[in-house]
Amino acid sequence: MRLVRLEVMTLAAAVLILVASNAHARSDVLLFPIAAATASADYHAKIGDFKFVWGDKVSGKSLGTTESRKATNAVFKADATACNWALLSALIALKERALGMGASSVQGIKSNVTGTPYSSTTEFQCIVGFTNARVHLTGTVVK
Repeated sequence: MRLVRLEVMTLAAAVLILVASNAHARSDVLLFPIAAATASADYHAKIGDFKFVWGDKVSGKSLGTTESRKATNAVFKADATACNWALLSALIALKERALGMGASSVQGIKSNVTGTPYSSTTEFQCIVGFTNARVHLTGTVVK
């Protein structure tokens, strides 16, 4: 009886280790709609009417480029929820840098989570792992 109990506990521990290691290794590059993230009350409270332009379009006087890498806790959160929070954090950082440079917008914003810029006017990239979600944005600061 004691031997059977030990075998069951050993098997349970092995299964737990296997499942945990597979979950921990997760690193998915996902796409999410920009509009869903920018429609939130938190976005409007933190960003206000500051202008962001996604994609390749840049118009006005360029003051240089900027980037932001932000991550947020993704444990027990839906991927979209975690990624939207990471995006908001990254946009707040871009806004603060641009305002510090005397700019009125950040344009030509691209995702860059894979090291290769991803340009879209409707979607952003996010890497979702077991414990966090990460967003990396690059853009041009414009006055």
